[in-house]
Amino acid sequence: MFEARNLSLTVGIKELLVETSFRIGDKDKVGLVGLNGTGKSTLMRLIAGTQSEQTLSVSGQMLKSSDTTIGYLPQEISFEDDLEKTALQYAIRANERLYDLSLAIDTMQHELALPDQDHEGDEYHDLIHRFTDATHEFERLGGYKMQSDAEKVLSGLGFSEADFHKKVKDFSGGWQMRLLITRLLLQNPTLLLLDEPTNHLDIDSLRWLENYLLGYEHSFLIVSHDRFFLDKLTSKTFEITLRRVDEYKGNYSFYEKAKAERYEQLAAKYENDQKKIAHLNSFVERFRAKATKARQAQSRLRQMQKLQAELEAPEEDLSQISFRFPKAMPSGKTVLTMKNLRKSYPLPDGGKKEVLRGIDTEVQRGERIAIVGSNGAGKTTFCKILAGETDYDGEMTLGHNVSLSYFSQHQTERLNPDRTILEEMNESAPDSAARMKVRDILGCFLFSGEAVEKKIRVLSGGEKSRVALAKILLLSSNLLVLDEPTNHLDIRSKEMLIEALENYDGTLLIVSHDRYFLDSLVDKVYEIKNGGLREYLGSYAEFMEKWEKSLEEEKLLQQQRAAEQKKKVVQKSEPAKKPAPKTNQKEISKLERKIEELETKKSDYETQMAEPDFYADEKKSQKTLGEYERVTAELEKLYESWDAAAS
Repeated sequence: MFEARNLSLTVGIKELLVETSFRIGDKDKVGLVGLNGTGKSTLMRLIAGTQSEQTLSVSGQMLKSSDTTIGYLPQEISFEDDLEKTALQYAIRANERLYDLSLAIDTMQHELALPDQDHEGDEYHDLIHRFTDATHEFERLGGYKMQSDAEKVLSGLGFSEADFHKKVKDFSGGWQMRLLITRLLLQNPTLLLLDEPTNHLDIDSLRWLENYLLGYEHSFLIVSHDRFFLDKLTSKTFEITLRRVDEYKGNYSFYEKAKAERYEQLAAKYENDQKKIAHLNSFVERFRAKATKARQAQSRLRQMQKLQAELEAPEEDLSQISFRFPKAMPSGKTVLTMKNLRKSYPLPDGGKKEVLRGIDTEVQRGERIAIVGSNGAGKTTFCKILAGETDYDGEMTLGHNVSLSYFSQHQTERLNPDRTILEEMNESAPDSAARMKVRDILGCFLFSGEAVEKKIRVLSGGEKSRVALAKILLLSSNLLVLDEPTNHLDIRSKEMLIEALENYDGTLLIVSHDRYFLDSLVDKVYEIKNGGLREYLGSYAEFMEKWEKSLEEEKLLQQQRAAEQKKKVVQKSEPAKKPAPKTNQKEISKLERKIEELETKKSDYETQMAEPDFYADEKKSQKTLGEYERVTAELEKLYESWDAAAS
């Protein structure tokens, strides 16, 4: 499938990999993990053949089998050449061979139907041969399912039928990412590379993608910070650490346990090696000058130098770093109350789009609530209302002594681009005690050493997001409203945040697509759907269990309704038949024998028409087509006669 041998990878002056080897076999399901900045995305681009950095230096071998095809989903995408296509047109073009065949078949059909064609000429016969070959190839490759397959994947990823006909340029970046996922799945590559595929998916589409990948017949390599996603889908884990790729033969949870055991072993070895070096050095220093011990001292020196060359400290385990939110004055028992809360937005045609309607709820002190729902359901709008950042109709009241901190999806826009990371944090710290914690907090979010002196303006989107979240950890509040706080955080940083929130003694409302993050923290779920709000008591996992069950029940109910409706239509369209009189039995039997005879003939003609050389003999093919039409018409009359006789 794919193999890297002694691969070294350098970007600028930074070494990402040094003489490392790994292999992805047929049907391998691999998770690629490692701290931010270790080179996961760079390695993905290198495997995909899309790496364009001029500062990139690569040595070693990358081998793949001749039948290997690679599909790649990057974190950032471009649709420059496809912006004017509709979503369905973009999806259908996933298989260029099929798409080109469909265009060629359409062209040849048009040419065959031209009135001035010379049916006796060589060109016409050649056209018939090419048309026949193309249609057979199109059918063999699944061309007649091309549109239905595209519609199925689009629907699974959350696109409505109306969306099928919207242009690519009219979708947001998140929905464009779903379009790219659609095309990749339809291409069905033998090695699928997915870099953070869950970032823009809601519960419905994430569940659909998981089920699709569970049945994927080929290999895939996934970078994701969603450990539930990795645990469910992968059976092997690659970790980039210390400029090499280490392999673990299990999913993320297996890797995490094995990694901890390996870390303990490396730490113990590192400590023992240091003791050995100190002991050898002591001997060398003591006896180097003595002639009788000079030979032994030189031997010990060589041993010490070898140990020093091989000495390797285990990678720092960020999960050991922890932080607690500063304490705030406790709020009243009831933190907030909503009564008949409504929110709508104006539409271009003068109408209104109602996002939230008739919401009545109370949040009590200490509750930890997940806010879930499909993309566009109104989760962010709900958070903005809580934070006082948008207007609304109805009533919302904050309780006694409530102090609220809000992390929005667009929190990065509030950072001062002219400050350094350290300056931005210090400006946000409410007191000297908080300022003393600034560097520790930044370390949790992968900013240490000289990195804290970077200007905000030069940071990537992910780095800005981490700074914005780090600022929230400085503030003293008893109500936290967090809208997608884990975007751009690696798994270890998420675990640090989980630990901080577990020890938080205030009230918590969270919007997140990260199921592990939610399940670790919440004891109540608000589901926003069709403008309304429904409450579920219990953990996020318990909510998901109920949600899955309700989906199955709804699907069963729809099937029952469809069956009942079909039954009613049949009963309405077909009058009740009375038992046939005995005098009609002979006539009915005669009709049935004739129908059976003609159905056999019709089937024989259809077999002949499907042969590759059917059109080679034009006179014979025209005669067969004529007979086929005659038999079909006669069968229709026999069916009508049978109905009349049976009635």
